[in-house]
Amino acid sequence: MEMKEGVLLLQLGSPKAYTTEAVKEYLLSFLGDPHTLGSPPFFWNPLLRYIIAPSRAKRSALKYKEMCEIQGVTEMPLITHTRNFVQGVQAKLKDRAFVRYAFQYGASPSIQEALDDFVKEGVKKVRVIPLYPQRSGATSVSALDQLKENRAKYPSLDFYACHGFADHPAWIENVVQTIKTYDKDSSYTILISWHGMPQKRIRLGDPYESDCQKSVLAIEQKLGRSVLVSYQSRFGVGKWLGPSTNDTLTELGKAGAKVIVVCPAFTVDNLETFHEIDIEAKKIFLNAGGQDWQRVPCLNASPKWITDFANHIALDLPCQEL
Repeated sequence: MEMKEGVLLLQLGSPKAYTTEAVKEYLLSFLGDPHTLGSPPFFWNPLLRYIIAPSRAKRSALKYKEMCEIQGVTEMPLITHTRNFVQGVQAKLKDRAFVRYAFQYGASPSIQEALDDFVKEGVKKVRVIPLYPQRSGATSVSALDQLKENRAKYPSLDFYACHGFADHPAWIENVVQTIKTYDKDSSYTILISWHGMPQKRIRLGDPYESDCQKSVLAIEQKLGRSVLVSYQSRFGVGKWLGPSTNDTLTELGKAGAKVIVVCPAFTVDNLETFHEIDIEAKKIFLNAGGQDWQRVPCLNASPKWITDFANHIALDLPCQEL
């Protein structure tokens, strides 16, 4: 009998709940990872633990709570959508593969918990796919490095890393189809809002901006029209990739534009789409004079995305032994 292959899908994570303590725990884990900020100064960890995390946790917890109340849910949407997506992929692959997911920060299951499941199932080969279409040291590399930290505990498992699907036809097809659902006519400006990143990281060789550009080119070609590009979620000081999403939406609002906002760096909706974009950015745009606002949902657990991921990415994305 042929041994079943394992597929491990890695997602960033989320606070387990919208309590201040849960958010603080998540921030300490996320912002305490050197990958997140890119070699922070030596005093960063005590500053984070005693000043930044406690104060930021209170504000962020209120945003998480507002997000959940507006969505009418009690569980964090990132957790729900990720679980539903992975369960869907497992159902499509059936006995061709044993699929598990893990969060890097905050929520469960952790990477170690997922690896325990592979061992119990008798899996020997595991394909590891970070659920970040665009590669980056802050996301996909961080996820794989966390896996490496656990590798020694699992000598029976062989790992193969497959990260990045920025211009994969299956992903592009699904992103474009969701845009077309909202693209009423040519009077709407389509704005792709990528997650931000410090320019210093790009200068040091991070592939994120290059992958974003690949994605934009492929989306425009498939969509048959041009789009605007901006970057959201700035944190801290220093120069970041630009233009910023808020500045771009302010100018579009002043021009009386109608806008369709897309956030394809995220495979599932989360605080940065449901709150930062749907609440904060929308308010900026409309207050500046914008005529109409549409925001395209992330792919989440849409049936077509599940099917296409299972059929064209999960077992077919090129990978290398880790």
